[in-house]
Amino acid sequence: MTPLRLAVVGAGSLRGREILRLLDERQLEVAEVRLLGSHRTAGSEVGEGRFAGRIGLLEPSAFAGVDVAFFAAGPSVASDYAAHAVRAGAAVIECSSRYRLDRTVPLVVPEVNAEALAGWRERGIVAMPSAAAIALSVVLARLAELAELRRVVVATYHGIAGAGQRAMYRLSQEAGALLRGEGSWAPRSRRRLAFNVIPQLGAIEPGGASAHETAIVEEVRRVLGMQELPMLVTAVRVPAFFGVGLALSVETEAPVDPGDAVAALRPAPGIIVHEDPAIPYATLADVVGTGATHVGRLRRDPSAEHGLALWLAIDSIGKGAALNAVQVAEVLVRDWL
Repeated sequence: MTPLRLAVVGAGSLRGREILRLLDERQLEVAEVRLLGSHRTAGSEVGEGRFAGRIGLLEPSAFAGVDVAFFAAGPSVASDYAAHAVRAGAAVIECSSRYRLDRTVPLVVPEVNAEALAGWRERGIVAMPSAAAIALSVVLARLAELAELRRVVVATYHGIAGAGQRAMYRLSQEAGALLRGEGSWAPRSRRRLAFNVIPQLGAIEPGGASAHETAIVEEVRRVLGMQELPMLVTAVRVPAFFGVGLALSVETEAPVDPGDAVAALRPAPGIIVHEDPAIPYATLADVVGTGATHVGRLRRDPSAEHGLALWLAIDSIGKGAALNAVQVAEVLVRDWL
C-alpha cells in the first residue's frame, strides 16, 4: 500500500503526543504526519522521533490529501472539524466522548469487535471508548465466553490525566501548596483534587448516576453487543496523575471457577494476568507506559450466586486512548482502506 498521509489534531495534548510516539514505534508505513492544533498551540514544537515538528493551525483546509486523521483534542473540536476531514476523504479516528454513543459511528476495541469497522464509511468516523470501557470490554468479552453475564458492578478509579493537562497542573499546584502548609490552592467553587477522592465524574443526572457512569455502561454494551447487560458503575476521581483502576464484580448465569477464568484471560490479546502470589495485582502507577489491561486479585465473590471479583488497571493515555486509536488505524488500513 502507498505510505499513508496522516494528521494528528491536538498534537500537543497528552493523547496527541502519545499517538506520535506510537506511530514512530509501530509498523504503519507513513509518508507524512500533519501536526495540527488551536491558535494557542500552533507554532509550538512537539513530536517523537521521526514525527517531531511544528504544530500547524487547525482549519478546514488542513485535511486535503490526508488518509487518516486522529482527533486527540476535545469533543468540541471533533464537532467543529471532523466533518471537514471526512469531506476531504480522510478516515477520522476520534478519541474524545463526542461520538461514543452515536449509533451511526462504530465504537471499537480491536481485541473485541474489530468487525464493527465494516460500517465505518457510513459517517467516515470511528469512535474510541473511554479507558474504563476498554478495560471492561476486553475482560468481560473473555468471561462471557465461559458463561452468560448476568450482572456487572464496578467502581472505577480515575487518575487526573483523563481530565487533561490543566487538571494535572492543578493537582500538582494543590499538592505543593498543602505540603508547604499554605492551605488549599483549589478555588472555593471546586472540589480539592490533591489528597482527596471525589465520587463524581461528569454532571449528576436524574436518578443519581453521573454522566460518565452512564456513558461507561452504554459504551461497554455497545462494544460487547449486549444492549440489555445489567451494569452499575461508580466512577471516582483519585489524586493519581495517570491510569484507571477498576474494582469489578461479575455475576454469571452458570458457575465459573476462578482458575478457568484465569485460563481464559491469560492468552487473550490485550490482557496481562498477574498470578504471582507475591505481586497479585498492578497499581495505576505500575501500568503507565504499558499497552494492556492488567488483571489481578481474581477470586470468587461469595455475595453472588455465581460471582467473580477482579481488579483491573489500564494506562488511561496509552492503551486507554492513544494505543487503541493506533491499533484501530492499523486494522482499518489493513482491511478496509
